[in-house]
Amino acid sequence: MADKIGEGALDKYWAALKETYRQVYSEVAADHMVFPRNASELANHSSFGIINDELDETMAIWLKIEDGRITGAAFTTDDCITCTACASMITEMVRGKTLQEALAITPQQVVDELQGLPEEDLHCAQLAVDTIKAAVNDYSGQ
Repeated sequence: MADKIGEGALDKYWAALKETYRQVYSEVAADHMVFPRNASELANHSSFGIINDELDETMAIWLKIEDGRITGAAFTTDDCITCTACASMITEMVRGKTLQEALAITPQQVVDELQGLPEEDLHCAQLAVDTIKAAVNDYSGQ
């Protein structure tokens, strides 16, 4: 008997989409593409950064900062799946970090946490790092 809407069909869709991404990306990157963490505006945020890169991809990150540490992070980005994965990962990476520790994150660290990206997608990790810097600088008043 075929699945009906509401009876696992959506789960099968997401699983198929993730498997499609797995043909090019790591398991970790594909998971962040299909099931991004922190993909929403952050209520009561302390700072906000937005960057539009040279390829016309846009990312926005909200940070919640308490006692000098990042206690919350959320993002939105355009329809680029790799930007989604990078933003999802970096918002996870910065939680619990000081502002200086967040500023020290490199694009290569984002790529490493995603277990690699194709060469043509490395700019997405740079965009995530630049957007975190913009959000930190917004908080610091720079």
